[in-house]
Amino acid sequence: MSRKKTNYYIMLRDKYKLPIYTLRMPGSRIYVVNSPALISVVQRQHKALAFMPLAAKASVKVSQFSKTASEIINTNTNGEDGDWGYVMTFHDAIQPSLAPGTHLDAMNRVMLGLVAQSLNGLKERSHTTVKLFDWVQHQITLATTSSAYGPSNPYKDPSIEAAFRTFKLGMSNLILGLNSTRTASEGMRAMEIGAAAFEKYFIANKHQEGSALVQARYSHSMSHHIPLNDISRSEFSHGIALLSNTVPNTFWMLYHLYSDPELLEQCRKEVSDATTVIDNNEGEPVQTLDMSKVKTSCPVLLSTYKEVLRFYSTSISARLVMEDHMLDNEYLLKKGSTVMMPNPVQHHNSDVWGPDNDSFDPRRFAKPGKRPNPACFRAFGGGTTLCPGRHFATTEILAFTAVMIMQFDIEPARSKWVQPSWNKVEFWEATPSPDEDFGVEIRSVKGRTQGRNWAFVLSDSDKPIELSAEDLAS
Repeated sequence: MSRKKTNYYIMLRDKYKLPIYTLRMPGSRIYVVNSPALISVVQRQHKALAFMPLAAKASVKVSQFSKTASEIINTNTNGEDGDWGYVMTFHDAIQPSLAPGTHLDAMNRVMLGLVAQSLNGLKERSHTTVKLFDWVQHQITLATTSSAYGPSNPYKDPSIEAAFRTFKLGMSNLILGLNSTRTASEGMRAMEIGAAAFEKYFIANKHQEGSALVQARYSHSMSHHIPLNDISRSEFSHGIALLSNTVPNTFWMLYHLYSDPELLEQCRKEVSDATTVIDNNEGEPVQTLDMSKVKTSCPVLLSTYKEVLRFYSTSISARLVMEDHMLDNEYLLKKGSTVMMPNPVQHHNSDVWGPDNDSFDPRRFAKPGKRPNPACFRAFGGGTTLCPGRHFATTEILAFTAVMIMQFDIEPARSKWVQPSWNKVEFWEATPSPDEDFGVEIRSVKGRTQGRNWAFVLSDSDKPIELSAEDLAS
């Protein structure tokens, strides 16, 4: 499991061809689910097979909460005594701020404005040489966190952005409780730096200038009497949810678009058709991209994005067995064991995706014909643990990549594009980063739009992109 990581589950699936099987570990059992039908059954049993107790314990370890906060968070985590408590009410508290509608549109508009501002500034240079992943990480970090935290975003301080990266490196050991290791110790020190910055942010009431999401998280914690320092710790660790998937998915999008000239030109044509020229207040022409049209009228770009999610997802959904449970009236799951549903098992299944399931096909989701079983596309999870931020992340990734391909050419510093490996992915990460970063040169695209600034509009927010089985049903 340590060496092969998620490939281990694919290997066992192919060898034994079982719908579900048991891995016996020292003092515990892990049940690994292969069957899409059984995954649906697991998701419906959210009390007997629970996620929140696992999430609560992990958050306490990662954020190093005080005893007071830890006791509050770990109380009634599965609703044994009713629908009350910090964990049981958390989802309903933040969901309205991330669901398609007014609050999400407001957050998206801030983010889109920051993306446009950043890329408009980049085109003023003749060329820029950067490490691609590091550059994407910085651009997405500032756009995402500023849309969340507003004008007083703590991440504007480079030391806070650097502290978050250090904290992220120590996540695995913190989750496992290996606090004496060097990376865990460095991660805990980084947490102190980040928590102090957010505590200052909250004391000054700067969250009132931030997004509805941040205000909802703060109000929810305050209503449960979480100490302010622990709220600040939670907010800093929340950067994992904001950034850990958006950054690498944006990187993989750019890699595949620019390393495939035919795909790049096809996606440029789609984005161009969703773009109009509108004069700004100074009478200057501005290339204006309607993100609502991008989501509905750019099938190959959207297919490339979904294929990135399918191909690179390393996420493993986990549940704790709260009581002896007979799954689907056939399989006995013992109390205290863990149920695991590895995404790669579903995303690399020849019965679902065809014999080329191990190849990256950017047009896979744009082809006519029967759609794959939606339960087998689990990039954002499913059931009660479906990622609430999937629509915000999607808009940001599509916006960033759309304007990048329209404004810039990217060439690798080495002679040609080489597929990066991603063997160093940590067990908790849902999307891997490349094992090694590499240099690229970014130059402005020459043509009739050269020199023009770009802007975004959202003409319609009623229909979300179909990113899960739940989106199809809604």
